[in-house]
Amino acid sequence: MDLPQELVDTILDILHDDGPSLKSCSLAARIFVISARKHRFKKIEILSSSDASQRFYELLCSSPHIAPLVEDLCIISVLETFPETCAYLDPSGDYMSGRTLSLILPLLTELKRISIIENRDVNHRTGLQYSRSWNKMEPPLQSALANVFSSPRLEAVHLCGLVLESPCHLLSLFSEATALKKMSLSRLYFAQPQDRREPWPESQLWRPKLQSLLLNVFSTDLCQYLVNPQIDLTHVRTLRLATPSPEQRKRMVLATSLRHSRGVEHLGLYLAYNFEPTLLSPELYSTNLRSIHFISHSMVELLGIFVKTCPHDSRLEYITLDSFTNLQQHTDVPKLYNAIDATVDHLPALKTIEMRWIMSYPSDVFPQWEADAHTAFSSLMRRGILRMTKLQLGQGSLLPIGWE
Repeated sequence: MDLPQELVDTILDILHDDGPSLKSCSLAARIFVISARKHRFKKIEILSSSDASQRFYELLCSSPHIAPLVEDLCIISVLETFPETCAYLDPSGDYMSGRTLSLILPLLTELKRISIIENRDVNHRTGLQYSRSWNKMEPPLQSALANVFSSPRLEAVHLCGLVLESPCHLLSLFSEATALKKMSLSRLYFAQPQDRREPWPESQLWRPKLQSLLLNVFSTDLCQYLVNPQIDLTHVRTLRLATPSPEQRKRMVLATSLRHSRGVEHLGLYLAYNFEPTLLSPELYSTNLRSIHFISHSMVELLGIFVKTCPHDSRLEYITLDSFTNLQQHTDVPKLYNAIDATVDHLPALKTIEMRWIMSYPSDVFPQWEADAHTAFSSLMRRGILRMTKLQLGQGSLLPIGWE
C-alpha cells in the first residue's frame, strides 16, 4: 500500500479511540502498524474482577516494545455486591492483594496518568467500610504505586473509593510529583482517627503545581491540609468542590485566588440542599473567572444571588446550574425571576446560562420543566443565552459525570 505516512498518521489520529478500527487497520497493512499500536496501547484499562492484569503482564513480557507506549492506566475494582462484613476488602485474586500489578507498574516507564477507581453497587453504598484499603495492599504493590505517584512524569491522578491512613499520608504520596497538573480525589476515607492525625511536616515540600483539582470527599480536614501555606494551589485554574463544609469550600476557593495568582477560571460547587449566601460573596471570584457550575436543590434562588453578587467587571461567560427539583418548587418565584432579569445585564461577557435537570431515574416530564423555564425566563430566551438540558446520572453515581 503506497500512502504517505503523514496521511496514515492523520487517519489513525482520528480513530484514536476506536479500538476495533485500530485493530483492523493494523491488520490491513504494515504501514498502519506503528501508528495503530501507539493509539491502541496509549490507554489501558484493567478490571480487577477478571484475569486482565495477568494477561497484560504476559503481553508486556513477550512484547517489551509495548510498555513504553502506555501513558494512561485505569484500574477498576468492580464490586457488584456488598457482604455484611468487611471480608471483601481483601478477596482472593483482587488487585489489592494480588502481585501481578506490582510487576506491571515498574514496566510502564512512560506512564503519565493513573486512575484507581472502585465502582460501587446500584445501592450507592458509601463509607470507609465499603471502600478498598491501602493497608490491605501487599507491600510490593504499595511500593510500586508510591513510585508511580511520586514520578516526575506523572501528570494526572484520579483516586475514587479508597481508604488511606490520613490526609497527610495521601498528600505525601504526591509531594515529589513535579509534573502533576491534574488531581481528582473522590470518596476517599481515612483510617486514622481525626484527633490523632499528624500535621503536615514543616520540612516537607510540596512540588506539584496543580492546574486542575476536584474534591468530592466527606472529610473536612483534607481541605485543612490543602489550604496549608506550604501547599501551593495558586496555579489551579479548574476547581470543583463537593465537600460538606461551606467554610471549607470558601477557604479552598480563597486558597486558589491569592493576590499573586491569576485565580480560578472554571469553578464548580456542589451546594446540596442548602447553601450559604456568604459563599457567593464577590471576593471569591477572580477577575479571570470564565465559567461557574453549581449543583443545588435551590437553582433559582442561587442564580438570583449569584448574578447580583458577581462583580460587574467579571469576564464570566458560562453559568451551569444542575438541580433535582422542579421550578415550581421554588418560593417567591416571580420576584426571583424579575431580580435575575434585572441583574443579568451586569455581566457583559455572559454567553450562556445552562439549566440542567438531573434525573436519577427515567422520566418523561422534562418537556414540561423546559416549557416552565422558557415561560419564567422569557427575557433570557429573548437574549438567546438560556439553554435547557436533561441530565441522567451514571450508573452507580450520585453526581453528574465529571464530579467523581
